[in-house]
Formats: sequence, structure tokens, C-alpha cells
Amino acid sequence: MACHPPRRSSRFFIFTAILAGLLLILLAGCLTATADKAGDLLPPITSQATRSWHPGRIVWLDLVTPDAAAAKKFYGGLFGWQFKDDGRYTVILNRQQEIGGIIEIKPEKAKRAAAQWLATMSVADVDAAASWTTRNQGQLLNGPVEMSRRGYGALIQDPAGSRLVILKARDGDPPEKQPEIGDWLWLENWTMQLDRCVRFYKELGSYERILKGDDYVVLINENKWRAGIRQIREKAFSGQWVPAVRVRDAGKMLSRVKELGGSVWLAPGQSGGNPDTALITDNNGALLILQPWNFTNKNKEDRP
Repeated sequence: MACHPPRRSSRFFIFTAILAGLLLILLAGCLTATADKAGDLLPPITSQATRSWHPGRIVWLDLVTPDAAAAKKFYGGLFGWQFKDDGRYTVILNRQQEIGGIIEIKPEKAKRAAAQWLATMSVADVDAAASWTTRNQGQLLNGPVEMSRRGYGALIQDPAGSRLVILKARDGDPPEKQPEIGDWLWLENWTMQLDRCVRFYKELGSYERILKGDDYVVLINENKWRAGIRQIREKAFSGQWVPAVRVRDAGKMLSRVKELGGSVWLAPGQSGGNPDTALITDNNGALLILQPWNFTNKNKEDRP
């Protein structure tokens, strides 16, 4: 997972219908009594055992969607991602490297549900992190539970409503590397309660320090930028983690986004935003940032 926050305006002119209960349904089905069944559904987050863990690092992303086939068509067509089925679970690969997964959850009849990316954070002690969550106005939605292939984890909700999986991976966290085109570049939490969320995540993720701007905070440990928290004004968009994918040219991809059934909510430079960054939704409504990044110009602290 990468370490570089988008430099954008905090104005988001978007609308999406996120079914919050969708993620709870997912983990209720995966993180439940029988570890073997959970392990059968959720494969390891790394294809090679590292036996190395980095608390506070976002180590995995799962797309929870009502239509897995449509998701494959969109992301395969936009980024060239490949897909490997593992039972009911689909592993996402970029350049043959595993970067995430897809789980299909069908909503009840006559109900609509938008897709959403669900992040997984590495923690040193899942039980302690779950206890911290409940003592500090968060919620423990499911778990902790032992998953035979993935590790020991739980689904939590922060005090402002964002859902997140906390995990001690069985085989260790995936190897860290500089993101290539099509890899995850960054992840940021959107909230209307910036200071409250910063206090919560600083302890939860064992972050050593933060960098704070007017409406943005970068969470840092091991001298690496791990994630961002963004203050927003629109209640409809608050309480979710939004990932960024590294691309060569976001502007040139927007027509393809539309061809594949997605929507463009913020084009590069629109409404005072970053001139090279775009905000889109996929063909089932999942929010995603498209952003190039020149690693040759990063400062010494801002490194993967």
C-alpha cells in the first residue's frame, strides 16, 4: 500500500447511495463462528509469507459489490487488472501481483446497494485494538475471530461511522514496494469530525506522529506516510475510506470510465481541484481517486 496523499480541494460535488449495512452483512458472513468457513472465503492477503507486520499500514482492500461480474468488466477494462476466483471470493491482481479482492453481496429484492471499498489495517494486537475501539466511542461490529487462511481480525466502526477491518495477518503483511501504474497509491478517510478521528486512529494504528494542515492530516509511522484523514463538509460523503489508484494521466481515462458505465464526479482541475487528479465511481457506485505520482520528486520523508 502506498504512502502519498492527493493534493486536492476538499470540495466534493458528488452523490452516491451507499448501503452502510452491506459491509456488516459481509463480515457477518465471513467473520463468524466457524473459522474454516471464514478461511475458505477469505484467502491470505499475501502470496508469500513475510512474517513481518507493520501496525497502521493499510494492507488490503476488498470491493463489496452487488455485481462481481460487472466489477471485473469495469476494473479490467480501466486498469487492466486480472482476476482469480477462489470459491465465492475473487482475488484482484495488477501486473500479476495480488492487491485486493471482490466479494459479491446481493441486496434484498427491491433494494439498491452501491459498491464500496473496505480497507484492512494491520494491527499488532486485534483484541487490544477492538477493546480500544469500544472504549473510545467506536463500535465492534463483528469479531474478533480466527480465520484459518487470512489471520485474526474484526470489523469495527470509528466514532464518525467509517468501517474498517483490523487484522493480524496469518503470514505477515504483503511486501512493501513503490506503487506501479494500477497499484494502490493512497487511502484517505473522509469525515466531518477531523480532530475526533485523528485522536482515534492515532492510537488505533500506533502512529508515531502526524502532519496536519487546515483540513487534512497525514498519519505516519516507521517514517512512512500511511494514510490520510480529510475534513469534508457534506454529510452524505462522510464516514468512509476512499482509495486512490496510481495512473499515468487521469484526464485521458475519463472517457473510458464513462464507456465502462462509471461516473466522473470531479475531473482534473474542476472546481479548484488538483489539476491532475480525478474522482470517479465505478459502474456500481464505489468511489475511487485516479492520480498520477512522480516518485522522483518526493521528499526524503515521503517514501514507501
